[in-house]
Amino acid sequence: MTIRPEPTWRLTLRVARHRMGLFSATVALLVAANGLVLVIGRLLQQLFDTLSGAAPAGLGAYELIAILVAAEAARMAVVWGGMVWSRCMESMRGLLRLNLLRAQLRSGGPRAPGRPMSSGDAVSRFRDDVDDFLGFADTGVYVVGKIAFAVGSMAIMLSVDPLVALAVVLPLTAMAIVARIAGGRIRAHRTAYRQASAAVTALLGEVFGAVLALKTARAGGEVLSRLAVLNERRREAGLRDQLVTASLSAFNRTTVDVSVGLVLLLAVPAMRRGDFTVGDLALFASYATKLVYLPQYGGRLLVRHRQSGVAVERLCALLPAGSPAALAAGRPPATATPAAGDPLRSLRVCGLTSVHPGSGRGVHDVDLSLAGGTFTVVTGPAGAGKTTLLRALLGLVPAQAGSVWWNGEPVDDPAAFFVPPRSAYVPQVPRLFSESLRDNLLLGLDRDGARLTAAIRSAVLEDDVASIPDGLDTRVGARGVRLSGGQVQRAAIARALVRRPRLLVLDDVSSALDVETEKRLWDRLLSDRRAALLVVSNRPATIARADQVIELDHGRIRR
Repeated sequence: MTIRPEPTWRLTLRVARHRMGLFSATVALLVAANGLVLVIGRLLQQLFDTLSGAAPAGLGAYELIAILVAAEAARMAVVWGGMVWSRCMESMRGLLRLNLLRAQLRSGGPRAPGRPMSSGDAVSRFRDDVDDFLGFADTGVYVVGKIAFAVGSMAIMLSVDPLVALAVVLPLTAMAIVARIAGGRIRAHRTAYRQASAAVTALLGEVFGAVLALKTARAGGEVLSRLAVLNERRREAGLRDQLVTASLSAFNRTTVDVSVGLVLLLAVPAMRRGDFTVGDLALFASYATKLVYLPQYGGRLLVRHRQSGVAVERLCALLPAGSPAALAAGRPPATATPAAGDPLRSLRVCGLTSVHPGSGRGVHDVDLSLAGGTFTVVTGPAGAGKTTLLRALLGLVPAQAGSVWWNGEPVDDPAAFFVPPRSAYVPQVPRLFSESLRDNLLLGLDRDGARLTAAIRSAVLEDDVASIPDGLDTRVGARGVRLSGGQVQRAAIARALVRRPRLLVLDDVSSALDVETEKRLWDRLLSDRRAALLVVSNRPATIARADQVIELDHGRIRR
């Protein structure tokens, strides 16, 4: 079921409410700044009427000039105070990206992110679409101030000369009609441009992660050709997007000039009749030069609204079930690490079925059980469903049927339940960050030296740490490029062990190890029976040490 995103303006207010103090202060300051423009216009009217002798006796010219200077200084001070909006915008931008990242870190279950996409496409949405969404809010707060000014100035000008005042409204009406007509095209071109940009970013992300494969295959030329094609598509889409936006902006600027001309044309006959004083002309000139820009701001707001709608749809693809609710969620409170609870006595899986959409491959009606402290190996040919079984059990991929029981109690949400220190998972291809080895192992845990040392030894990593230049402080490079494949695997195992899980799940993580290192690894892991081991492996030496062997074939347990 497709969830229809809520109106953009409402979603914007829901995001802004988390910084409502700054948001309200910005709106109040902008309204105050525009209110002072009304005061300045009135002062100019009084000043010029005083100088021309059309005003009754009252304040002198010098007094009016002093008040005018003070009002302008106050307006500038209020405008500078409106810079709090920058803080509000950055806070909202950070909140949006935090919520998007939080959704990506959900491994599974009902709060898992939406459809999978390349990392480059996701980066494009994090960067460009967040900015497009907030562009509507940025323009909107300024338009609120302009509307407040428009209401006040129109009331004043209508009281002076209704005909001249109505001339200022015509451009706004024309702008609204044209923007309404162009709205669909703006939306279509912005969608096409964002998709083309995401395709370029996605390809670059894939290239940076597969440089060695491209070099060994001598495929650099083909990749450059593909990049050139995608860049040309982005250029064409960008030109169309900018052309529509620039055309509408040009129309808005033209309406401004037309409005000024109409005001001057209508003011001249009124002045000849004596119905319009020099002070009135100064008042209208002061207001009109700012009021006629309301169509331009309004047109920009309508364009940003269309672009923001596209951004919301693209951002929702990264959220659970495509719902925008998670986009406007508040910053979560800091949570403590969940307690492991009772030691693992038994883990039972009943009728587990998890099939990948489209391919029909996966696991079907799998039953298994293991006891705490035991060593269970899942084996079988390539494509038998070994990895799918582990990931479905842990809630990392959706299961269509089946149940999981921990110590005799049902696990309702495996993705939320099977986390450290209850369990830890090491995939086939572990990922490291381009930070120090120590930071990669701890990932935010307290620097408990004894705990870290024990995990490193259990993962047979101590000799490697001693041999690299800076030991644990060595920066491993992007994705651990400075380490060998076997070192990356053992570093990932140490990262899991430092969390002291009750269940350790390893997916063929000894594939890059030599026979001697692999033997030492299993010797050390099996010497501590506090954790149960659930391991995928096809190596005979590993299978021979297992307490239980589960053989999969075409997604089913071979009996």
